[in-house]
Amino acid sequence: MYNMEKPYRPRQEKKACSFCEKNVREVDYKDYPTLKPHVDYFGNIRNRSRTGICLRHQKMLKTAIERARFMGMLAYRK
Repeated sequence: MYNMEKPYRPRQEKKACSFCEKNVREVDYKDYPTLKPHVDYFGNIRNRSRTGICLRHQKMLKTAIERARFMGMLAYRK
């Protein structure tokens, strides 16, 4: 057997959290324009790696989306 070397991939720069840049303390479930970009077509919450949101705000976003779904403002997953 021969050794298969992995191709070199330069590291990508980490995205800055959009909520941290705006100094957001809490994500509101009633703010639809803020929640919309973080939910895909099927209603799934997008990953942190894709959106570039920090862990703290990702948890707040998850809770806000769950509350918005419960109140009927966002659709549940299709």
